[in-house]
Amino acid sequence: MGRIRSSFRSSLLALLLIAGLLPACLIFAQEPELPTLRGNITAVQPPDGFDVDGYHVVISPATQFFALKGPKKDQGELRRLIAIGTYVQVIGNKDRHTRTVAARQVKVRDDEDRTLSGFSVIDRIFSRGPLPVFRADGYTFRLSTNTEISFSDGINSVSDIDTGTWVHYEGKRYEAGEVIAASVKFVKPKLHKSKRDPASVVQVTRFPAGSLIDFDGTFRTDREKHRMEDAGGQCGWYPVPENAELQERVRRIGVSVVPRYQRGLPDDDSAKIPFRFYAVEEKGIRSDLSCNDGLVLVPLNVLERLQNDDQLAAVLADGVAANLQRQRARVGIELSWLKAAEAASYVLISPAGIASTKIIEHELLRKLEDERGRMALALMADAGYDPWQAPEAWRLLDSKRPPRDPAKLKYPYRAGYQLEILGLQYKPATPSTTTATQAGNASTKQD
Repeated sequence: MGRIRSSFRSSLLALLLIAGLLPACLIFAQEPELPTLRGNITAVQPPDGFDVDGYHVVISPATQFFALKGPKKDQGELRRLIAIGTYVQVIGNKDRHTRTVAARQVKVRDDEDRTLSGFSVIDRIFSRGPLPVFRADGYTFRLSTNTEISFSDGINSVSDIDTGTWVHYEGKRYEAGEVIAASVKFVKPKLHKSKRDPASVVQVTRFPAGSLIDFDGTFRTDREKHRMEDAGGQCGWYPVPENAELQERVRRIGVSVVPRYQRGLPDDDSAKIPFRFYAVEEKGIRSDLSCNDGLVLVPLNVLERLQNDDQLAAVLADGVAANLQRQRARVGIELSWLKAAEAASYVLISPAGIASTKIIEHELLRKLEDERGRMALALMADAGYDPWQAPEAWRLLDSKRPPRDPAKLKYPYRAGYQLEILGLQYKPATPSTTTATQAGNASTKQD
């Protein structure tokens, strides 16, 4: 009898344990699969594949497509979104040897038809008239008869709008990549004049032996050791290579990506940024440095990794865009379009990612990086460089050590974002088998 009771208790205990574990098992079974691969599409081979971060994704009629966000869409509509720059998450079987993924599921993020808002300076006008088409903040804006238009501070009508005018906007981006504005406000604020010495912001072309560039853009030959905090932190006292040909290349490409309206401003105009471009010796930073107004520095290790002038233009355009961001901070405060805390972040952050993370939130860092990325692509295209080389430049610069096989490099966040913008706003002329580089060669230049 005791054995029967003991057996019953054991069976009951086992049932209770199973009953307790069953909900957990069910929950575990319902857990969604983690993506095998995620990133922006870098090449398309219709109808059965595309590339992401060095892997070829093979799709079949059995592959299921889902929208990452927004309303549900049918399979055909989602499959048509597969294009260079589109962000996807892929679930499937990965083969590291052949670098392929046989996709069971593909989740697609649709970045078209998005509501956008912000403010920026107009750096290009494509067409004038009662409903002008212009560019600001790296976007092309088109006004419609439904656009709510207002004016202030020196702008009284649409005919007064020109490059250098500031615009506060809200609108939606559609399939063509343009933003159809719902509302715009145009202003022409008078910026406070700088008290700086004009001689201190002149581009230097001759460097004495042993030259150092100071954090404010001046030069010295004092080679004594100094504490970094006394030299402007990460922004100061870099040795300047005595290579006239290299310095001239950096200067020439840098000047070419400065917005045309900026180059055309008189030297005494308070809106003019005194751009200067130099190569410097720095081993730890793999980006441009832009700390003082108009000063853009490029470390030698960056120059050594880049493969062509287009990629160097991408890095220098990032520095130019950072300076435009700082000017936007000042304008934003004057017009009450920007809160003081957010405006401070435009000054604290540099393109190299040097910032006080305790002060600046991660989200804001990404927003600033996105803004620079959009503007840099536009500046490159205007100067005649291939904007599709920008993601390639940041991919080459992302790893701490020079890569053995660049083809296997992943695209860092800023490169992925630029691929999205390129896919939406700089689309290749033909939808056939295309890679990101080929798309750049086939894309039509914005005129």
